[in-house]
Amino acid sequence: MDKETALKKMIHYCDYQDRCKKEIFTKLNTLELADDDRDFIIEFLKDEGFINDERYCRSFVKGKLNLKKWGVNKIKLSLIAKGVDREIIDEVLSEIDQDSYKEELVNLLKNKKINESDPYKRKAKLIRYAVGKGYSLSMVMEIVNGNEL
Repeated sequence: MDKETALKKMIHYCDYQDRCKKEIFTKLNTLELADDDRDFIIEFLKDEGFINDERYCRSFVKGKLNLKKWGVNKIKLSLIAKGVDREIIDEVLSEIDQDSYKEELVNLLKNKKINESDPYKRKAKLIRYAVGKGYSLSMVMEIVNGNEL
């Protein structure tokens, strides 16, 4: 594929949804481009604002917190796997309002349907569920043991 066609394709790819640099790099590797062309396209997309890891990180965090109800730990690991700089991740995650974050966890646990009559097994299942969603064990234990459910 020639450089101009690949560039148009990547602009469309970035217009559709926010992308991080690693996603662009991975997509470009499937297009059989020369290394110089791939580097040129990535730099062009960065210079023109199509790739912005901080914007991508904010969008990712907002979506996963509000829609998927993920916890900070799961979000952080996903962003690291996507190649986003840890400083950007830490900055964006530090902006999360802790009171609303905790309230989301309370609501998540209240709405979780668990068919278990034994209260200890029910509590264990709730804890595993919340930790699996990426919430910290200490916060989950605080809520589960604090009778907030």
